[in-house]
Amino acid sequence: MSLDDGETRVDLSIVICTYNRAALLAQALETLVVQHGILPSYEILVIDNNSSDDTSGVTEQYAARGPVRRVLETKQGLSHARNRGWQEARGRYVAYVDDDCKMPHEWLSIAGEVAARVAPAVYGGPYYACYESDKPRWYKNEYGSHVQGDAARGLGPNEYLDGGNIVFRRDLLAAINGFHPELGMNGEALGYGEETAILRQIRSRWPDETIYYEPRLYVHHLVRPEKMQLRWALRHAFVDGQFCYRIFKPRSVLQMDRRQLRRQAASAAWSFVRDVAGGLVRADRERYPYFQNYLYEQAFRHVQRLGILYERRRAMTSTADSGA
Repeated sequence: MSLDDGETRVDLSIVICTYNRAALLAQALETLVVQHGILPSYEILVIDNNSSDDTSGVTEQYAARGPVRRVLETKQGLSHARNRGWQEARGRYVAYVDDDCKMPHEWLSIAGEVAARVAPAVYGGPYYACYESDKPRWYKNEYGSHVQGDAARGLGPNEYLDGGNIVFRRDLLAAINGFHPELGMNGEALGYGEETAILRQIRSRWPDETIYYEPRLYVHHLVRPEKMQLRWALRHAFVDGQFCYRIFKPRSVLQMDRRQLRRQAASAAWSFVRDVAGGLVRADRERYPYFQNYLYEQAFRHVQRLGILYERRRAMTSTADSGA
């Protein structure tokens, strides 16, 4: 989809994709309509992915206070919503922030300054955990944060920005036809990696373009109560492994036959059980103050490995069933 020649362009389109989280959306919009500093020209697009709550009413409320508009995307899934965002955007750059984020008052001015000064292909910054409920004693702030250092810099080939605080040059999104619809969240179903796949495409097609990290361009990201439970972390590790396979297709796993996959899965499962048992009796209590820390940081990596192996096995079965 191309911009209408009669439309007024802006420097930055801020896209918030949302599904049935009107109260959180209101908090995010509140932080965006009270920005300070030297602001670029901008618009705020709320991509409503079939919400049945008061998302429409919240958007109308904030449209009276700033350049906010709602767009309904009926195809369910975060990637569909993100694609509708850049297609509707009038900005040279398209920023994606999550509906459970709060932006500091200088966020927009810093975003405009980076675009003008560096002109990167993609840029973004860290997010820091914030809470609206009590967190367990074992839960570390770093579990709900993503920080890549204190220095502004171009990222290396194996470094990736987080999708909840990321800005793309719109022409590049259009050139690669946006986000892959089989990646990312879909309603209540977990899914990841749509922005990582985009970054890999950009690096492959335009290796001289800059992917830039700016630590001043941070957001506060809500850690919801369910994310501070071990069962959620366990599920997250497995699903993360599945999407790691889909995106990176590790050569070592691609070369395995079914027998090797079964052997590797058994090994990963045994390693998980061994680490759980070992963590109970001999974990470094200085490094892992609580048993949950040991599970989160050590044992659950084997669950991610199981997710990778499972997804490879599923892909092999799908290929065999299709006769390919």
